[in-house]
Amino acid sequence: MDKLKVLIGSRQAPEIETMLSDVPAGVEVRFLPHGEPLREHIADVEILFGHIGEDAMPEATALRWAHQPHAGVEGFMYPAFKASDVMLTNCRGLYGRQIAEHAFALLLSLTRQIHTQLEFMKTKHWERVPCVELAGMTMGILGLGGIGRAIAVRARAFEFNVIAADVEPMDKPDTVSELFGLDGLVEFLEKSHILVVCCPSTRETHKLLSHAQFNQMPDESYVVNISRGKVIDETALVAALRSGKIAGAGLDVTYTEPCPPESPLWEQPNVILTSHSAGASQHIRRRAMQLFIDNLHRYVAGEPLVNIVDKEKGY
Repeated sequence: MDKLKVLIGSRQAPEIETMLSDVPAGVEVRFLPHGEPLREHIADVEILFGHIGEDAMPEATALRWAHQPHAGVEGFMYPAFKASDVMLTNCRGLYGRQIAEHAFALLLSLTRQIHTQLEFMKTKHWERVPCVELAGMTMGILGLGGIGRAIAVRARAFEFNVIAADVEPMDKPDTVSELFGLDGLVEFLEKSHILVVCCPSTRETHKLLSHAQFNQMPDESYVVNISRGKVIDETALVAALRSGKIAGAGLDVTYTEPCPPESPLWEQPNVILTSHSAGASQHIRRRAMQLFIDNLHRYVAGEPLVNIVDKEKGY
């Protein structure tokens, strides 16, 4: 009987590769050679750990399951993959803790002016700066998946009133006081002194936040985006920042990545940019591989996989 062939799309740290000794019997694990195109190694592969682009998809005649070792899956949403019968799973649920920590790092850096104080340090300059107290404000969380829920838990500890909005109908968790659908977006934004963007990039969310939406927020509010840059119309955000309507923005993601050198976001004094690093953690690679291995055992046993992506919805 032929072995079930699994291809790992890139070499992993030795301690992560050691975990693959726990694969089921009858499974053959290979690694994509460094620098070589996937399309030359995918023909007989049934399971892929990693991304497959449009150029390699025609060669993937044996592929039945692809696992994205991250949460975002927009890179798979091209016509040939969506139309195929290849299952897609991702690592949603593994990023909530560290991304929530990063969201608060961005927000607190803005409201306590940590970025200004770091500039003072370069010249050994001592000066007190005005700061903003957050307790009692309303935090609006746009997207109440695993990351949004992790943020909501932490926001309660900061004494925020926490509200949320999501495209999916769901029961309201105890961590939020109000839950809106997108049909209630105006009311949601009107109440949000701090808006934290946690939703995926889909047709429905593309530039969801533009001039009208920022104008609906309270004066001198804050925006934190730790999900996908394409949710925000950056021209509208810069205009709101320059007018003072939005007091500050903490952005781990931008519409184009890397953020182009000519982007005005680099020079905006009330913006803090980080380089799509919110999901980073010393634990994430091990967690991602363990999820894949657990799912591999399910696959071989004929059991349903966890974290299957709805290719029509894009998440």
